[in-house]
Amino acid sequence: MVFERFALDYFLYSGPIERGSDLDFVSMVAAHKKSDAVTLILSTGGGSPDAAYKMGRYLQKRYDAVTVFVPGFCKSAGTLLAIAANDLIFSPYGELGPLDIQMSKQDNLMGMESGLNISEAFASMEGRARETFHQAVSEIVAGSGGVVSFAIAAKAASDIVGSMYGPVFSQIDPEEVGSRSRAMRIGESYGSRLNQKFRNMRNGGMEVIAQSYPSHGFVIDMDEVSHLFERVREATETEKALVDSIGRCCRFPESKLMLSCVTDEMAAIEAKVVKDENPKPQSDEPEDGKGKHGKDSPGTGKGKRAASRKGADEARPTK
Repeated sequence: MVFERFALDYFLYSGPIERGSDLDFVSMVAAHKKSDAVTLILSTGGGSPDAAYKMGRYLQKRYDAVTVFVPGFCKSAGTLLAIAANDLIFSPYGELGPLDIQMSKQDNLMGMESGLNISEAFASMEGRARETFHQAVSEIVAGSGGVVSFAIAAKAASDIVGSMYGPVFSQIDPEEVGSRSRAMRIGESYGSRLNQKFRNMRNGGMEVIAQSYPSHGFVIDMDEVSHLFERVREATETEKALVDSIGRCCRFPESKLMLSCVTDEMAAIEAKVVKDENPKPQSDEPEDGKGKHGKDSPGTGKGKRAASRKGADEARPTK
């Protein structure tokens, strides 16, 4: 068969990753699976880490090789699903995002914020409080001309810092802090489990992608991804042609989930590639056996019979 060397299943997932959508995805894969290797074209703004984990686990159980193709936006839970892959493919516009969990804002049910925000707030407040303390101690000691001891200056500086930052720290809910801390471990824990089969993520990469980026929308492009994952490559011209043929939804996620098996579309593109690589040879002889000027060619038709008679006459003995 012509397409044996291209024996892959191809699926498109464009839209949010949610509970319920994971079942739709699993059902589609189960209905169209024909190969032991799969390429998933993934475009998403993120969503539920639980759903992404279930989708990644299912692909790993059903396929010997899993490739995630990132031609555009692939954020948050999409990054988690990409960790489940054996290798990653990027188009020039492709990008992953940090693995931080999005959580509802307090007193704002419609608002969402990164789970890293509270960690960043703590770090910032701690740094400012420490800086204020050291500065106050230095100014008290220097201003007294050395009369005030360090212990007294430190006590005074501590009182100053307490009066400045105490009201802020008193508003922190320990239960809320614990809840957010646990939530932030979800993505990292799921990612570690998904990475166990193919181990495409480099050592230390999980911590970097989960904790080190300054914003939820931070662009992690192919160059950056190459430092986090072992097997990353740019899309081939054939793979780019598939994305172009499907359209914008490959690069920008649909607001409503779009699922599709695109194996046949890829087969059609590859068939054209094979045809272009192996063009049918053109013969100088027309199909009717006539030469370039309309005369019978010596090797075909009437020309062949005439040549045969001529040879027989020359072979007949003369009297």
